[in-house]
Amino acid sequence: MKVRWLVIILALTVSLTFFIGCATMGGGQISGVNWALAKNGGRVTAFSEEPEHPASTLINGITSADNWDQGEGWQASMLASGVTRSVRDQRDEMERNWVEIELSQPITANEVKIYTVDSQKYPAAKFGVSDVLVQYQLKTSTNELIWANVKRPGKSLGDQGSIIRDNKSGVITVRFEPVNTQKIRVLIFGTNDITRSEDGRTREGTIRLTEIEVYGSGKQKSRSEVDSLFESK
Repeated sequence: MKVRWLVIILALTVSLTFFIGCATMGGGQISGVNWALAKNGGRVTAFSEEPEHPASTLINGITSADNWDQGEGWQASMLASGVTRSVRDQRDEMERNWVEIELSQPITANEVKIYTVDSQKYPAAKFGVSDVLVQYQLKTSTNELIWANVKRPGKSLGDQGSIIRDNKSGVITVRFEPVNTQKIRVLIFGTNDITRSEDGRTREGTIRLTEIEVYGSGKQKSRSEVDSLFESK
């Protein structure tokens, strides 16, 4: 009887291990990987950056803002209109302040984490970003590449559509319906330190982010394949 139960337990263990392996690696696919990391082949570009706070720090794996004064994190000045404008002008303005993450390969993405500055000296509620929108690059039926907004299931108070507004937290987690893409773009159009000009026509603020992470499922490249991406450019 003991031998029989031992065989059953062993069979169940093997089956469970196989099932978990398939769920994590099914078809060579893996999940739980931050695909934006530079060491995983990620690349980053931004509309602007300051020499002491380059955009490259957004994919180095450091989410803390403790070393902000030593150059950790990305910083850029933001200028926005303070008056009511046409819908087209508003859309163009929203796309003015952006940071783009290019992955080493297409993946099925479903989550982006945005880390804004948040420390005792620079609390997110005073110095972090407040309004963001996550987009992904989509290829149309005519092979045209366009940016599309991610679709977030369930929205919290203060959120409108796919946009996150009035954020005061150091981490903005954006979960959305899975999309197949190789590029993610984050639009920033609000910061918690934003001020209006005396005539009210413009608003000025400073974008401060420490890291952007992209999660989803895909087949991870080997170390040599990732290294070759940097050698080819």
